[in-house]
Amino acid sequence: MTVKQVTELNDSLEARVIKTLSLMDQDLPTIPVVLSQIMHMTASSNSSVKDLIRVLNQDQSLTARILRVANSAYYGLREKATTIERAVVILGFDMVRSLAVGASFIHYFSPKNQYENFDLNAFWAHTTAVGVFAESIALEMPSLDASDAFTAGILHDIGKLVMLIYFEEEFSRVLRRIAEERLDFFEAEISELGLSHAGVAGILLRHWNIPEVLAEAIEHHHQPLNAVNNLDLSICLHLADFAARYIQIGASGSPYFQTPSIELLKKINMTGRDFKAVLKQLVRKKEDVFNLISALD
Repeated sequence: MTVKQVTELNDSLEARVIKTLSLMDQDLPTIPVVLSQIMHMTASSNSSVKDLIRVLNQDQSLTARILRVANSAYYGLREKATTIERAVVILGFDMVRSLAVGASFIHYFSPKNQYENFDLNAFWAHTTAVGVFAESIALEMPSLDASDAFTAGILHDIGKLVMLIYFEEEFSRVLRRIAEERLDFFEAEISELGLSHAGVAGILLRHWNIPEVLAEAIEHHHQPLNAVNNLDLSICLHLADFAARYIQIGASGSPYFQTPSIELLKKINMTGRDFKAVLKQLVRKKEDVFNLISALD
């Protein structure tokens, strides 16, 4: 495929993705409203616990799921959180907001049909692991907010679901390309379509007015050095994604992946040895990941 053909295909697919956004809003009306409101509370210094509770109360199913997660083995609370108000007091505003993001996406944004060669349960296990690992890595990076990292991890592959639901033919072509040429998912998308799930996610998240810090990091999580304003979060997400694959929690759609480069690690003052130590720490969090996956399911 020539560069001109790839460019034309990219423009065509990107235009179709943009046209599809209004249809998505009609299919999933609770997500753009509730989710966008919750996520924007982090960007506003005027947001309060009452604001968060008011928004969550628009969706009783979501509220129940957050309480289930808060009371799960993942957090190991000494006392049960019986109300959202209590959950916020115990876990904090940011973590409840992040849990709302994860729970709402897993509950509302799952395709109803099963697809050959793509395991949805394994996909959600992978995204949950990336959320937990990104949060853990971010705690060691003073420039980052750990709850933002958790949220970005949960959302990092949302573009794959958009492709799976609304562009099934193109998605199937990518899966075939992966099987035939042993490519990473991102590489297969760029080669086959000229546009990746990360690019689709960037379009979607900006359409929903999700904070740019998350949108840019997610858009560039496969090529984090391309991030302009949120390099550290993009690198954090890239490392968490690698860790989830390396430790083999869930599946992202392709078993093939590359080790983070030394150049990339240097950007956050980390050596290869440092990162190996980080991986060992994340392996010890494997049980925690499965506890959270069970609660979110």
